[in-house]
Amino acid sequence: MVSMKAWLNLASRLGSRPPLRFVHGMLHTVSQGWCCDVHEHREIEIVFHPRGRGTSRAAGESDTRFEAGDVVVYAAGQPHDQVMDSPGDDFCVQIELPARVGAVPRCGFHVAAIEEPSLLEDLRALSQDRVRVSGGEQTILNLRATSVLCALIQLASARQPLNEDRGPKRHVEDAERYIRTNFAAIRSLREVAAGCGVGYDHLRHLFKSSRGRSLVQYVNEVRMERSKTLLVHSRLPLKQIATMCGFRDEYYFSAVFRKHVRLPPGRYRALLC
Repeated sequence: MVSMKAWLNLASRLGSRPPLRFVHGMLHTVSQGWCCDVHEHREIEIVFHPRGRGTSRAAGESDTRFEAGDVVVYAAGQPHDQVMDSPGDDFCVQIELPARVGAVPRCGFHVAAIEEPSLLEDLRALSQDRVRVSGGEQTILNLRATSVLCALIQLASARQPLNEDRGPKRHVEDAERYIRTNFAAIRSLREVAAGCGVGYDHLRHLFKSSRGRSLVQYVNEVRMERSKTLLVHSRLPLKQIATMCGFRDEYYFSAVFRKHVRLPPGRYRALLC
C-alpha cells in the first residue's frame, strides 16, 4: 500500500467543500483469466470486488492482490489494468474531483475485507447503471459517493500500520474472509485458525491487537448482521434463521441477539417490517 497522506489530506479538504460529483457507476461479471487493457480515467475510480480474486496493476505501485470483499481505488489519471484468477464481479464507481481542489493523490490504494453494511450498500447502489439522473438524485449520489470515498480513505489509513509486516495483516484478513464465508458452519474458533494455516493462539492475539475485538466477537457480529437482514427481508421462522446464522438453537440465538441489539429478534422484526 502506498502512503495514505495525500488521500488523508484530500479527505480533510473535502470537509469544507461541496461534495464530489458522482459521474458514473457500472457493474459487470468477469471470467477467470479475463484481463482488461491498460486504461485510465479522468475521475477517481473505485472498484469493489464482491466475489472473485485477481491482481490489479497500476502505474506507480507494486501489483495488488485482491480477494472477494476487497476494494481497489485508482487515482484520477492513473493507468491500470486487472487480471482475474477466478470468476468474479466488478462494481465500479467513478467520482470527479472539482477544479482547484489542491494537490491530488497520484497513486491509489487497496482496502481488504470490507464488512461495514452501510458502506457495502452504498457501493452496490452507486455501481448501478443509470441512463438518466434527475437533479435531486444527482445530489444524493454526490453525497453518497463522497461519503464512500472518505470512509474508504479512513479504513485504509487505519489499517496501514499492519502493512509494515505483511504476515500479520494477511493472517487477520484471511480470518475475516474465512469467518464471513463460513460463519454458519463454524463450531470452534480453532477451525478458523486451521482454515488460515496459522496457530490458534497466535491468530487470537493478532486479531485482538489489530482489530480491537476478539475472534468470537467478530463471529457474532457477522452472524448478527446476517440475522438482522433475514429478520427484515424474509418471513423465515426464528428457528430457521438461527440455524442459517450458525446458532445451535433459537433460544441461544435470541439470547445473543438481545445482548447485541438490546431487543429480542421478534420485536426487532416487528419494529422494522
